Amino acid sequence: MTSLIQTINNTKTATVEIAEPEIQPHTRSSRGDTANDWLCAWCLNRVASEKDRCFHEGESEFSFKNPQGIRFTIFIFSRTIGCRQTGVPTLEHTWFPGHAWSYCVCDRCRMHLGWCYTGPTEFVGLIRDRISRAALIMS
Repeated sequence: MTSLIQTINNTKTATVEIAEPEIQPHTRSSRGDTANDWLCAWCLNRVASEKDRCFHEGESEFSFKNPQGIRFTIFIFSRTIGCRQTGVPTLEHTWFPGHAWSYCVCDRCRMHLGWCYTGPTEFVGLIRDRISRAALIMS
């Protein structure tokens, strides 16, 4: 934890404690058909299972532009295997109203793979171009 001390005319007026965000794993162990797993495109770490694909408002794939105009296509998962949630969740520029987002990174190489969403429901949106199907790699 760090302290921020405001000084006015060389007089300390207030001390505010600023908490550093905790890095939370957003993982679970999974067994089953590894050919249906999704891998980090950079390090080939298992990051999600196809059986954990889920739907939000009837869809499991979305395409959005961020405020800088960069388009992302994401797949929605109810949980992940090898991802880590990082950062403080925020509602700013959220693509899913009522859901705060934080970053989702590969727990092996730390590449940004998508976003973790919390709100009325919890889910993870992984960027299509940053994950690969294990079946394609194994063949």
